[in-house]
Amino acid sequence: MLQEIAPKKFYNPYENRDLDTNSVVICVCNGAYCIIHDHANGDRFPLYGEIKAELSGKMPQYVFALMDGGERRDYFLQAWEEKPEFLSLPLHTWEATGYINKKMGPRHEAFAGMCAHHLYMWYRDNRFCGRCGEQMVHDETQRMMRCPSCKNMVFPRIAPAVLAAVRHNGKMLLTKYAHGDGNYALVAGFVEFGETAEQCVAREVMEETGLKVKNVRYYDSQPWGFAGNLMLAYTAELDGDDTIYADLSELSVAKWVAPEELTETFDYSSLTREMIRRFREGRL
Repeated sequence: MLQEIAPKKFYNPYENRDLDTNSVVICVCNGAYCIIHDHANGDRFPLYGEIKAELSGKMPQYVFALMDGGERRDYFLQAWEEKPEFLSLPLHTWEATGYINKKMGPRHEAFAGMCAHHLYMWYRDNRFCGRCGEQMVHDETQRMMRCPSCKNMVFPRIAPAVLAAVRHNGKMLLTKYAHGDGNYALVAGFVEFGETAEQCVAREVMEETGLKVKNVRYYDSQPWGFAGNLMLAYTAELDGDDTIYADLSELSVAKWVAPEELTETFDYSSLTREMIRRFREGRL
């Protein structure tokens, strides 16, 4: 999955770090990211030393580091209102998050891009205090935006969401979104207030397919910063009638699928794809 970046390790405690020549600066403009395409070594984000002139006084925000043994590389985030030309950079393009998710490699750079996007959305949406309207400032010791006027504190938003792999008679319940990419997906949805993740699984399956489930069991989790989510995956079994009543406002397809009906997928980014692949291989 996207967060599996061994031997590198993700180091996310907030620190007040200074830039150096080899610091990575993840540049974003209206949701598009500057990516350098190195055909020999894969994609990467620019280094501070490569774009120092274009930054011209801007102060990128430290976001996290990647560790590799005793080596550390710091990552910073810089949002732009207009795309700079970066004339000194080698071949580069501005790409949406879909490229980072599905095409960017090596994997540790894609994961860094996903995490940076999560924080970019948080900074973008918390420029002003939601309590009194004053401009927010970044705290010097924590990853937190605070209001210097009313002392409001805002931490990064992480929304819990569930994935449900429901099985019955050797088949699994798979769906396709009404406005999606046409690939099979699992029933999914956000946990609502006052609800456990297991209750959310039962509710989402009922709302989207009209089916009841039992034996809901935790499988795994995955950060999904493209949407600010923490995905919580569960397996479950059908409880009762297997007739599907799909919610066609959300889904174009909801059906029971046997392992042999599935084709091999080479998308290793998401927990959804992992669970479907393991079901196809008889390992779920």
